[in-house]
Amino acid sequence: MSKHDGYKFWREKLNECKYVLAPMVDASELPWRMLSRKYSSQLCYTPMMNAGVFVRDSTYRTENFVTCAEDRPLIAQFCSDDPELFTKAAQMIQDQCDAVDLNLGCPQNIARRGHYGAFLQEEWELIHKILSHAVENLKIPVTAKIRVFDDIGKTVEYAKMVASTGISILTVHGRTREQKGPNTGLASWKHIKAVKDSLKIPVFANGNILCFNDVIECMKETGCDGVMVAEPNLFNPALFSGLNPSTYDIAYEYMLFVEKYPCSYACIRGHLFKIFQKVFERHKEYREKMGKLRDIDEIKKCILEIKDVIIKEKEIDQQEKTDMNLSYWLCQSYIRPIQTTDTSKEREDLKKMVEERISEDASSPNALKRHIDELTSSLNETLDKNEKESVLKCAKIIERKKRKLEKIERKAKYFEEQEARRQDNKKDRYIPCGLCKNPKGEKCEFALCRKCCKNKVFTEMVDCKGHQLKYRIKKQSDEIKLENTENIK
Repeated sequence: MSKHDGYKFWREKLNECKYVLAPMVDASELPWRMLSRKYSSQLCYTPMMNAGVFVRDSTYRTENFVTCAEDRPLIAQFCSDDPELFTKAAQMIQDQCDAVDLNLGCPQNIARRGHYGAFLQEEWELIHKILSHAVENLKIPVTAKIRVFDDIGKTVEYAKMVASTGISILTVHGRTREQKGPNTGLASWKHIKAVKDSLKIPVFANGNILCFNDVIECMKETGCDGVMVAEPNLFNPALFSGLNPSTYDIAYEYMLFVEKYPCSYACIRGHLFKIFQKVFERHKEYREKMGKLRDIDEIKKCILEIKDVIIKEKEIDQQEKTDMNLSYWLCQSYIRPIQTTDTSKEREDLKKMVEERISEDASSPNALKRHIDELTSSLNETLDKNEKESVLKCAKIIERKKRKLEKIERKAKYFEEQEARRQDNKKDRYIPCGLCKNPKGEKCEFALCRKCCKNKVFTEMVDCKGHQLKYRIKKQSDEIKLENTENIK
């Protein structure tokens, strides 16, 4: 049974929040949360954190959990498949956030390898143990985020099981585990509505949001208590305000928050590339320039340059619109291309073409690079437009495969070096004293450190040649001297 009433928590601690910023790895960090709060995000989640690493690595904790007094209400999200570790990680920060969330929705391959996220979906008993153990042992409420099954009935039963652990809020992403990447497709609001109708705790809906009108429509159709937004917020952090501000203004505001709350350049680049996505399609030179910058002042200067260029273009041409019927310099959600039968067939054809072009000896990054050069040079030949596009796409696929191989090689090399270092440490590691934790003397006859050996020698009246402690010999020598003295007398 829950220690915290879900609706009481939602009303009193979360202020009946309706607009929720989702947990996003390398994306929902503190400066971005503060920017989103400025534009009507009422509740924010931290990026997903690995509970096991969080518990054992202080550097990981310092880098991944950063907050401030104004960063509330806040829910910290962890991924885990271990009840003890999830609870322990949550206990370490329960005084700095309003609740902790268990990620049961991540569909990525890293979650499959790590045995967490949506890949726990079939292990109901384990999920129940993780959540119920946390609910019993934490001072703050526990929440969870799930994905749906194809079958609505099974999804409802799954949600009921998760809710039965005593959690206070459930977030439902209306997509299945298989709906990701090019196969993302549409989320099912019917699944979310069915879950909402079956539970007695607050439910947040997630999926199919591109603009503020979608937020209103989602709440009306599903009856949910709030709407969580992930990717659309990265392209337009003012989405919950119903605004489409200028990209350069939002980017500059974000950099001001970065100055106040520093974060990694990987996060900064990721955000700027999404904010300026439509701008960079038109001005590719700034994309390249922005990617090379490593200084906050230089990045701000680049943003102002982009602003000047756009303002000049606006004076000349104000009619160009994007897919959302907005000018390209305005913040707007990214619309994924719909995957049709033709695009799927094209993908398969390209895959076959790549396999044909990559010979058996092209298993190393250098060999793949040669194939990329060959494909790129073939563009100079007489090819029609479609053939050129196919060759370019093929080259990009091979390039991605090359980068993946390089990453695998770097990772293998890193683990080899770690193993070698560990073996060296084993060789150099001292053997402890038999009575305490100090190193034993290498030549000690009793396998003790000098201090313990000295106590033994004087207590038991023995000698240790290794430590050159000769109590018995000295005693015998003293006795002989005493005898000789008495004989002289």
